[in-house]
Amino acid sequence: MPSCARVANPRCLHRLAIGAQVSNLPHMLFWLLYAALLANQLSAQSYTIQTVSGSNSVGDGGPALQALFGQTEGIAVDGNSNIYVADADNNRVRKIAADGTITTVAGTGVAGFSGDGGPAAAAMLNQPYGLALDAAGNLFIADLGNARVREITANGNIQTVAGGGSVPAGATALGGPALDATFVAPRDVALDPDGTLYISDFGANIVYRVSPTGTLTVLAGTGTAGYSGDASSSNLAQLNSPAGIASDSNGAVYIADSGNNVIRKVFNNVISTVFNATVPTGVAYRGGSLYIAASNYLGTLNTQFAGVASALDLAVDGGGNVYATDGQFVIEVTNTGIANTIAGGGLGIYFAGDGGPALAARLHTPSGIGEDSQGNKYIADTANHRIREITSGGLITTIAGTGTPGADGDGGTAAAAALNSPESVAIDSANNIYIADTGNNKIRKITPDGNISTVLDGLNNPEYVAVDSTGAVYVADTGNDRVVKIALTGISSVLAQVLKPAAVMVDAAGNIWMSELTLVSQIAATGAYSIIVDGLQSPRGLALTKDGELLIAETGTNLIRGWTSAGGLTTIAGTGVEGYTGDGGPASAAELNAASDVVVDPAGVIWLADTGNNCIRTLTLSTTVVPPPQQVTGPVMLNAASLTPGGIAPGEIITIFGSGFDPKQTRLLFDGMAAQTFYIGASQINALAPATLTPGSSAQISIVVAGAAVAVFSPNVASAAPGIFTVAGGTGQAVAINQDGTVNSASNPAARESVIVLYATGQGQDLSAVSLTIGGYPAMLAYAGPAPGFPGLMQINAQVPGGFLPPGILPAVLSIGSANSQNGVTIAVK
Repeated sequence: MPSCARVANPRCLHRLAIGAQVSNLPHMLFWLLYAALLANQLSAQSYTIQTVSGSNSVGDGGPALQALFGQTEGIAVDGNSNIYVADADNNRVRKIAADGTITTVAGTGVAGFSGDGGPAAAAMLNQPYGLALDAAGNLFIADLGNARVREITANGNIQTVAGGGSVPAGATALGGPALDATFVAPRDVALDPDGTLYISDFGANIVYRVSPTGTLTVLAGTGTAGYSGDASSSNLAQLNSPAGIASDSNGAVYIADSGNNVIRKVFNNVISTVFNATVPTGVAYRGGSLYIAASNYLGTLNTQFAGVASALDLAVDGGGNVYATDGQFVIEVTNTGIANTIAGGGLGIYFAGDGGPALAARLHTPSGIGEDSQGNKYIADTANHRIREITSGGLITTIAGTGTPGADGDGGTAAAAALNSPESVAIDSANNIYIADTGNNKIRKITPDGNISTVLDGLNNPEYVAVDSTGAVYVADTGNDRVVKIALTGISSVLAQVLKPAAVMVDAAGNIWMSELTLVSQIAATGAYSIIVDGLQSPRGLALTKDGELLIAETGTNLIRGWTSAGGLTTIAGTGVEGYTGDGGPASAAELNAASDVVVDPAGVIWLADTGNNCIRTLTLSTTVVPPPQQVTGPVMLNAASLTPGGIAPGEIITIFGSGFDPKQTRLLFDGMAAQTFYIGASQINALAPATLTPGSSAQISIVVAGAAVAVFSPNVASAAPGIFTVAGGTGQAVAINQDGTVNSASNPAARESVIVLYATGQGQDLSAVSLTIGGYPAMLAYAGPAPGFPGLMQINAQVPGGFLPPGILPAVLSIGSANSQNGVTIAVK
């Protein structure tokens, strides 16, 4: 085998870039491309999506005293008495106005990285911690989970000012641009009047200094955790998990050296210890006084404030009033020493709402849904360790579980019993409720009178429970790689030995459906085992519509899929992009987050557990039929990646949308010769154009069904017609692999100057003039040519530009000769 030291070898480049074997596409990438091709086949029926339970409201627009906080951390106050709070667990920065009203100024509530260059309120943050304001009103954020510092300018836009690069900050990045550096866990920020920015890297045990021109240097710390160096050079001293930082008007910087239980001071590059406190995490300097927040202290160097035992961070206004964060609350200590809570309602962010409307309730990782004969729905509220009931009137209550994980309570009322991470719930015809009590490795039963008992113990991570029409119970005993049946007599037996079953469902005919790692299988009523659909990514919940369509919660792709034997696999809900959007609109345009269960009610409404979004949503059949992306009314041929019509290139992967294709009797011909097809469904064909097509000519393409030609195309043959594969729809997030082998996304961006791998088709036969731009800047190509193991697929190994390239969601354009790829394709860059 050629040496991988020779970077001209594309197979070595492929391994170098994505860490996979090169004889075939890596497993993860194969399914990404498979999903990208098939996600374009929408269901013949269109659904409208709506959230019906699980609120993501945090109280914005109302009184701060009624707001919900996940984890208050950093805090800052401006000259107009506006208070800014980093709500880390909510991935937001909140603003408390002088009139007591609270709003979100940055973050969507979903952890991730996106939005640089645009409005901060539409950007994604990931565990924001420290905050600092400059004299112009620009707000700086230690975006800890994204390992960068970001700035909200006075016009409300957000940008990265430090971190997000590819050079380790503690090494070769020193003396260079702060934007080139990679931080570990930036915890807090502080500013000097001249614009010098200080950053405490909690994980690197270093405090950095960024000059007003953007140059990064070390202020204190060697990078090794410890306690040493007092009375000597600060950059030779050891720190241990530095947290809060502050600066005074004389140029001194104060560090909450939390792991050493001390406050350190750096002045003229000499470090000293000035105070002892237990786990100090916040410091502030105002009016000649140093203020400290610690796990056992809130006060100045000389005086502890009464009425406040501890705090996480603090800020001081011009009048000497102190504002401190304390997990669920924001506290004010007035300049007269009176302590008051000024923000936070004290309610749990993940559990609330019992006795009220389900839409206003708080859920935490809901993983299972069931329905009884009266139309009441039951939710396995997994991380709340509860079973919740949504009545037919829309009210929600807890019927089992106390909220504290445990296993006790059998023989008593279910409401007083403890559960441990229940992941599924099923109801039989007598309204007995069965619970997959996953964390307790057992199946439990709630009778109609409300009492709870264990019906099967000794399982291993049972993820799912189902019942049939006779009352028999079926269990996906995931950790034991089996499906177990509990007969009416209570005797259990192994029904099937399958790898990591995630769900089981029994239909009215007695057929047993199972979700396995990458497929859905069936044990027919006759006992015969068969694979129904393969090539899925972590399928879980299963259900059947009245028309017999199989619904699949494909957790790994954030999609709800439909399957019939005639039409094959379709997409019913989701774009494939993780997120929370789309309520009130077409389900196919909505974003889901690890949806893990589905159930169909008697009215035909589909209920789904949108697990990662902590909510339950419904899909209601719409009267509007949504055609494929190009709004076609008859057969149309498109580039399989861009989903745009036009000329075809030799060797291009094409997609044809239409209707009436019989998967068993359909052939595709190019100039009378059979073409290589990758997929044929009732309304979609994916195929490979012959590499022998001649540019400048035309080709005759025929679709033949049961011996009869149903459509004929005569497209022009182009030298190249490049299209970049995207996650869904031909635009948006590209199917791309970061240098570490992970999938590129808004929540997992590529570092500047790192290698990223893209995939395309329509490259033709002449690859002598290939180029790629990212964010308008040319990207250096290490390889651009055929992807090993997949005919028609082009692989592009490119280095993300550095220099002036901004972070964010950036456009990517592939050019081959004079032909360019489609507009609207993006990759995420940090």
